[in-house]
Amino acid sequence: MTCAMIREAAIHVSGLQRAIIVLTAIGGGWVFEFIWSIAGVSLAHMQGTFSATPDQISWVMTAFIMGSVITIACTGWLAGRFGRKQIFLLALFGFGVSLLMCGAATSIEEEVAWRLLQGMFGAPMLPLSQAITVDEFPPERHGFATAIWSFGIIGGGILGPAAGGAIVEFMTWPWVFYLNIPLTVLVFIVAVAALPSTEPDPDNRLDGLGLLSIIICVTAFQIAFSRGERLDWFDSYEVIIEFTVGALAFYCFVVHSLTTDHPFFRPALFRDFNYSLGLVAALANGAIATLPLVILPLMLEQVAGYPALDTGIFLLSRGVGLMIASIMLARFDQYLPPKNVLVVSFVLALISGYMMALWTADVSAEEVVWANLIQGFASGAIFIAINTLTFSTLPVHLRTEGLALYYTVLFSGATIGIAAIVAVLTRMTQVAHSVVGAHINPFNERFRLLPIPEIWDPGETQGLIALEHEVMHQAEMIAYSDAFLSSAIIALAGIPLALMFRVRG
Repeated sequence: MTCAMIREAAIHVSGLQRAIIVLTAIGGGWVFEFIWSIAGVSLAHMQGTFSATPDQISWVMTAFIMGSVITIACTGWLAGRFGRKQIFLLALFGFGVSLLMCGAATSIEEEVAWRLLQGMFGAPMLPLSQAITVDEFPPERHGFATAIWSFGIIGGGILGPAAGGAIVEFMTWPWVFYLNIPLTVLVFIVAVAALPSTEPDPDNRLDGLGLLSIIICVTAFQIAFSRGERLDWFDSYEVIIEFTVGALAFYCFVVHSLTTDHPFFRPALFRDFNYSLGLVAALANGAIATLPLVILPLMLEQVAGYPALDTGIFLLSRGVGLMIASIMLARFDQYLPPKNVLVVSFVLALISGYMMALWTADVSAEEVVWANLIQGFASGAIFIAINTLTFSTLPVHLRTEGLALYYTVLFSGATIGIAAIVAVLTRMTQVAHSVVGAHINPFNERFRLLPIPEIWDPGETQGLIALEHEVMHQAEMIAYSDAFLSSAIIALAGIPLALMFRVRG
């Protein structure tokens, strides 16, 4: 059965059949999103277990996203060549195995390797679940279908941080992975019985050079951004080589796609203006949506001193914002123009990023909750609006392939954004430490004229140690503020992009 036949058959299925198919498809994407969001809360505890630096522990998230980029790029070809249902089931099976192995990892290298495979197996579930869900509804209800799918997927993002905080607080971080295995098995069993099959196309050839160039491009840029700060950027031949390789791979991909008879991604995709613009917007959204999941738990636990359970509850407010956006857009999708929604959402993301940039090390729970609530609403609305606008004018036969490329770009934005922001954190911590530390000296009049805590007595060794600890503490907070400000700037850049989308009259 082809995708077109499935769409035709979907018109005649019963409400119960459609509900089972949609819930099963959403379930696959849900477990992927759940693990993506839940892992962030456990990063600080993993860091202690593996004795890792912030740069090293960030690879637990980065490897997951890199693996996602590698396989999500070829999801369209895999689904066409072997069948959409078959690839969905394979993704669920491999994802379940990786959950077991991630929990059993005994070193940071082992954890990163399994997280890479976890992303590779799990990523196809996201575009496939969306394609399966949307195909169950007629074209005039695709906005509603996207909102319903987003609402289900966002459920993983809502429960993930809170569940992760509770698991880490009362159990240990490996159970973050172990407790998701039964749900993955359940979705697999229902998918075997319920999902409609598509006929494999043995003649659907893989453009190996196109796929290889995409993988090399993303990997080279990712490594360059990740190691750039440590190696002092363009003063390092390694970083120069990595950027050069990434640029050449991208050039090779573009030239090859325009000259071959069977390109990895058909050029027809890029002739659709809204789709091409949507890819740029997805790149920005990938960075905005992912940064809080990575740096916010670390900041709240290591700088603000909140326990993991509280951090998870704080991040739950972000999930509530996501849910409100999904419900509102699903209920009023016919009355809220997606272009207007996107503009307003980028403004809200700008406001929330600026609010976070004003935080201090003693930030209150109320401030964290409100900023996360606004940021969550903005992220959910941005995701749905970009999805709707990007595919509003794309031909149906290009949807699966278009979704694969769309999520490749989205995850690329996330992985490069994480690498870049970790570099910003590292550099700004050093800069802030130098600036703040420069005032800690015997000639500073404040030490003589103002009362200072006895624990900070510069005449005692313990006092100097305490002062150094406080200087580093404040330097880290300044660096996190700069990172949050960066996300606000990205949101600001997204506003003119949103205004450029074309709306069918």
